[in-house]
Amino acid sequence: MSIPPKEQVDSSDVGLALLGFASGSMDALAFFNLGEVFPSAMTGNTALLGLALGQGHVIAASRPFIAFVGFLTGAAAASASVDLWLDKLPAPRAVCWLLALEACFLAAFALAWQFLDWPIAGVGVYGLIVGASSGMGIQSVAARLVGRSGITTVVFTSTLTSIVTAAIEALLRPPHRLPFATKRQIGMFLIYGVGAGICGLLASQGASIAFLPFVAVVGAAGFHWRAGQQNGSGT
Repeated sequence: MSIPPKEQVDSSDVGLALLGFASGSMDALAFFNLGEVFPSAMTGNTALLGLALGQGHVIAASRPFIAFVGFLTGAAAASASVDLWLDKLPAPRAVCWLLALEACFLAAFALAWQFLDWPIAGVGVYGLIVGASSGMGIQSVAARLVGRSGITTVVFTSTLTSIVTAAIEALLRPPHRLPFATKRQIGMFLIYGVGAGICGLLASQGASIAFLPFVAVVGAAGFHWRAGQQNGSGT
């Protein structure tokens, strides 16, 4: 018996997985090298901001605040682009354009990293945080356009809630199997963890692996372009 098409991993799934890898690797790079900040995890940044302000550490609070502003700016720019210029395009092509914009930010991030003195401090830190978080904000809008229910590449708290809920339902109710959508969510979450783990292990080599998120996003754009071609909407 053939597997229903909706329960097959396709090019869009691979593209989303690469975006999850990009956000995981970027979060680890920034956390270990840019003063404990998360370019994609705004919930974590909000907590860090509150903790720093509560302890009176204004400089420490400035880093998650800048990341928050950068993420919102990137997401706003991507949303405006969709509304003003990309709304007439098929979704896969619009996603590719947004990922191309994100790739520009991540390329600038990686290139700037190569020319900054180690350890990175001062204005350089804030510039890198803005570039990284703006790219992640753009990515968040692009991932939504893909239209995978319950899938996000930058925030996983709600995803974990969905996974636990589905797992308990599968445990208690026949036919005692996880829905394919939940398996996809688990995969995306694990890929994010893999990206974070790799860059966490290689954190001291930040300059050497700063291009990793960029490469992942370029690969994701390629898979989404392929998905558009397969659906007859990429031309």
